[in-house]
Amino acid sequence: PVMLGFVNGLAVVMTKAQLVHFKTGGSLMSLTTPLGASTYGIAAFTMILIKVLPKLTKTIPPSLGAVTISSIVVKALSLPVKTLADAAGASTFVGGWSVLPKIGFPKVPFSMETVKVVFPYALTMAAVGCLESLLTMQLLDGIIDDGKHGSAEKECVGQGSGNILAGLTGGIGGCALLGQSIINVQNGGGISRWSGMSMALFLALGIVLGAPLLASVPVASLAGVMLLVCHSTFNWPSLRLLRKIPKLDAAVIAIVSIVTVIEDLAIAVLMGTVISALGFAYQQSNYLKSKVTFSSSPDLDEKTYYLKGPLFFGSTRHLEQSVVTPKADPSSIVFDFSESRIMDHSAVDVIYSLSEKYKLIGKTVSLRGLSNRSTDLLLRYRKQENHSPAPESLPFQLI
Repeated sequence: PVMLGFVNGLAVVMTKAQLVHFKTGGSLMSLTTPLGASTYGIAAFTMILIKVLPKLTKTIPPSLGAVTISSIVVKALSLPVKTLADAAGASTFVGGWSVLPKIGFPKVPFSMETVKVVFPYALTMAAVGCLESLLTMQLLDGIIDDGKHGSAEKECVGQGSGNILAGLTGGIGGCALLGQSIINVQNGGGISRWSGMSMALFLALGIVLGAPLLASVPVASLAGVMLLVCHSTFNWPSLRLLRKIPKLDAAVIAIVSIVTVIEDLAIAVLMGTVISALGFAYQQSNYLKSKVTFSSSPDLDEKTYYLKGPLFFGSTRHLEQSVVTPKADPSSIVFDFSESRIMDHSAVDVIYSLSEKYKLIGKTVSLRGLSNRSTDLLLRYRKQENHSPAPESLPFQLI
C-alpha cells in the first residue's frame, strides 16, 4: 500500500508541475489565443508521436523522436510557444567548456554554526532522496521483471557519493527521478545502470556542444512527454482495488498519496509505514487463540492452555483478560507454546506476571514447547531484573 500511495502521489505531483507550463498570468491559457492554441497543440502532437513512432520504427526512442519532430515543426511554422531558452534564460545555453562547473569547496565558513544551519536540511534531503530512490528502484524491478533486483546498499552509497561530489562542483544534490527512469525503461529500453549514466553523459555533452539546439526545444513538447509519463506512472488498477482490498490498505494508499501531494514524500512514507505497522499489530493481536484441556487424577488436577499465534505487546492484554482465569484454575497450570512464539518484552513480562500471580495463590505454572529464542528471552529478562536465572528461582517450570 505504501508503494502504491507513493507512485500515485508522485504522479499527481508531476502532473501539477507540468500544468505550470500551460498557464499564463496565473490562469490556464485559452485555446482561442495563438499562444494557448500552439502550446496545447504541440503538447498533444508530441504525445501522439510518442504513441505512433514505435509502430513505425524501433531504431529511434519515441520520446527523442517526438521532441525532435515537434521542435522542427515549431521552428518551421514559427509557432509562438515558450522554449527552454525562454524558461531558463539564454545564458544557460551559451554552450562551450566554460559552462562546466569548477571543482572546489563551497565558500562558507567551516564552523559549528554552519553545521547547525546545514545539517537539518541535509538530513531531510538525504532521507527524502534515499526513500524516493529505493522506492523507484523497487518500482523498476517490478516493471523490468528480469529476475534481477537492485541493491539498496549500492544505491544509497552511490547516491551519497555522487551528491558529495556534486557539492564540490557547485552542483545541487539529487536522487532517482521516477519520470526519467520510466522514460528510460519504457521508451529507451534502458534496463541497466548504463542507461542512467549514458543519459547524464549525453545531457552534459548536449549542454556543452549542442546548447543552441537544446535552447530551441519547446517546453510544451517536454510537458507532453511528462504528461504521458505521469499517466503511465499512476497505478490506475489501484482505484478499482480500493473496494476489494482491506480497508486499512485502502486507507494507507489514500493517505500516502494525499500527504505526498500536500507535504512531501518523507512524511508520507513515514505515516504510511507507521499506520501499516500499527494496523498489522492490531490484526495480529486478534490472532492469539487458545484451546483448553483438563487432566484430573487423584494425584494431579491440571489445566493446559494450548496457545496459537504470536504473543507480543498487542496480544498480551487479550491473554490476561480473556484467556486465563487464575482464581478458577486448578492447582497445576501448563501453557503449551508449540504453536506460539514469545515475540517481545511485553510478552515476557506478562508471562512472569501471570506466573507470580498463580504462585501467590499456591498454584504452579509450567511452560512447554518453547522455542530456543523464546526460552532465551525469558532467561535474559530474569538476568536484567538482577535475579538468578537458575530453574529453581523461576516462578514457572520449563518442561
